Amino acid sequence: MTTSYKPEPAAGSVLTGKWKGRSYRVLGKLGEGANGAVYLVGREGRRYALKIGLDPADVQSEVNALSAITAGQGPLAGFLVDTDDFVWRGASYSFYVMKYVEGRQSALFLEKEGPEWLSVIGLKLLVQLTHLHERGWVFGDLKTENVLVSSYGEAQLVDFGGLSPVGRSVKQFTEIYDRSYWNAGTRTADSGYDLFAFGVLCLRLLDVGEDCFRRDLLPQNRSPELLVKAAEASPACRAYLPCLRRLLTGGYLSSREAYEDWRAMVYSRRARPAKKKSALGRGFKAGIAVSAILFLSVVYLYIRDLL
Repeated sequence: MTTSYKPEPAAGSVLTGKWKGRSYRVLGKLGEGANGAVYLVGREGRRYALKIGLDPADVQSEVNALSAITAGQGPLAGFLVDTDDFVWRGASYSFYVMKYVEGRQSALFLEKEGPEWLSVIGLKLLVQLTHLHERGWVFGDLKTENVLVSSYGEAQLVDFGGLSPVGRSVKQFTEIYDRSYWNAGTRTADSGYDLFAFGVLCLRLLDVGEDCFRRDLLPQNRSPELLVKAAEASPACRAYLPCLRRLLTGGYLSSREAYEDWRAMVYSRRARPAKKKSALGRGFKAGIAVSAILFLSVVYLYIRDLL
């Protein structure tokens, strides 16, 4: 049964599952949406994210989806930790517990660490999207806020409340990432929906096309071609342009194809050696070469366990 009352457990409160008896101590609030709130909690020395839902049917739907995509091997294995109900001031509420992802929102990470990290972050996200799509699910609400990045560049999708079965209507979306908003397709859940949103996310992370994202942009003026032109006009997008064109115009048949194309782009981004002019120049170039090798090694470690 849906309830209009929202439980607000304060830091230090203990939530105990009614059926399994596991207790979680609330450490703070992480965020809130239309159908519930997420808290940082602790149990036995480990930290988790716990979502309290207002509608048991909504919670069960999310749990069913998470169970399907986190079972077995893959980049999301072990993400769902626990599910149960708890009693708060005489009313029963459903909750589920997820792995806590420690990191910064993707836009904040790139702002501090530099736009070159988009290569690695993009690879990691495409791995996760491919995992979802090949299991019959679409993420739906892909945006910068729903991607967290750790201090060493490990990117993770968070907030799976928008998971939608392939072929159904997209459950949740944010306008500027929405394919239909840009007159680029429908809101039917398919791999192309997430890939379009991923293309927009790349533009946002690179601070490209601010004129395209004005709130007063008329519906008849919105198009994927407008976004592509913004990317073509930006030096920051030069290395990503072939992939971005296909992402924004529906040019990929699958997310796995998009992943393979992005990976090929990453490995082709090697500096061409210039003519040697001095010992100082040689040392500088050697430093660049070492940095490139280290960067590509990080990329390899991130993607070697693809699905």
